[in-house]
Amino acid sequence: MLALWWAADWLTRTLGWSISPGVLGLLAVLALLLSGKAPVGWVKDGADWMLGELVLFFIPCVVAVVNYVPLFRAEGVQLTIAVVAGTVLVMAATALAVHAGCRLERRIAAWRGKDVTEGEGE
Repeated sequence: MLALWWAADWLTRTLGWSISPGVLGLLAVLALLLSGKAPVGWVKDGADWMLGELVLFFIPCVVAVVNYVPLFRAEGVQLTIAVVAGTVLVMAATALAVHAGCRLERRIAAWRGKDVTEGEGE
């Protein structure tokens, strides 16, 4: 994973691309996973850890709220509406992406001739 990031960093610097090396590396990992050249086990443990500790990534947001109390007193309603609307939109987009991913997975499994109902609730 680190080698992919370094390669993406070198590529973006060399070619002068304005894309983050992290995004380019993520696309490379996705391509490797989808092509079957990299087993899912390579990233599963790290992904499970990150999802398990996701709440820690929101601590800076709470610190920002504490540091800007006067701003929240003056513009609190507008900020709350923006945050709630943004959260709802992100959740809806995530749900649509998961739904599309599941449909794609079922199509690929059907194309390969596998039983797509295997492991589902009965």
